[in-house]
Amino acid sequence: MTLSLQCYRCGAEYTYLGERPHPAQCPSCGSSCVPPAGSLTVVDSVHWESANGLAKVWVHSVDERDRPFEFEVAAHGRRGKLVAIKVDGVSIDPQIDKTLETLPPEVRAEIEAQRITNINISTVTNSKA
Repeated sequence: MTLSLQCYRCGAEYTYLGERPHPAQCPSCGSSCVPPAGSLTVVDSVHWESANGLAKVWVHSVDERDRPFEFEVAAHGRRGKLVAIKVDGVSIDPQIDKTLETLPPEVRAEIEAQRITNINISTVTNSKA
């Protein structure tokens, strides 16, 4: 398999060629803030909702290299917006950094289980490129 990857910290683009999940480390800066290696497994999630209908969902997951990922979605009713991502404990702003093009299916399913079905994950262009 060949994967095109981009580091969330330094913006370096690189290719991984191999049978196993990628090594989960940027070859340029050494950061572990890179896309998930293999699929994600949801470990747990937390759902909070206020009396006026505002809500937040935090989904905690790990990739096949046991790196933790946390996705935070703020919502009102069925509409939600991805507001924060943490990769291996480091915050990645989804509105500034070019991050995930789509939410991983396991994470999306967990958020949709809380009846948040319209999730906006749009990002702006990576300012580090």
